[in-house]
Amino acid sequence: MKKLHFLPGFIFLGISLFLLTLPGSSVPSGWFFIHIPQFDKIVHIGMFGMLCILFHFPAFTSPLSGSQKTAWYWLISLAGIVYGVAMEFVQRDLVANRSFEGADILADMVGSLGALAISLSFKRQKQA
Repeated sequence: MKKLHFLPGFIFLGISLFLLTLPGSSVPSGWFFIHIPQFDKIVHIGMFGMLCILFHFPAFTSPLSGSQKTAWYWLISLAGIVYGVAMEFVQRDLVANRSFEGADILADMVGSLGALAISLSFKRQKQA
């Protein structure tokens, strides 16, 4: 796996870390936050899905065997879930005006596992 292929994942990881540690008073509250039900959960699904896809990508483009790629995709998706759980505790304990939400963890899991499903699907199509 080429080191340069990890750069988008690490950049997005930094962006997500910044967004998840914004104080509650700094989180935007635009029209879509009010009028789209559970919009913040949609954001969590998208953010964690994208994060995992960006870290799956280096394996997708590498000469690893099929089972090694599958193991990598699972490892990254599980790491995404652990990161989501950890960030909820960080928000609860270290970030002003933020709280722990189990629904956010569920949304993070859906995004991470959705990325896993997408990557495994692409891997199968590439093998066929």
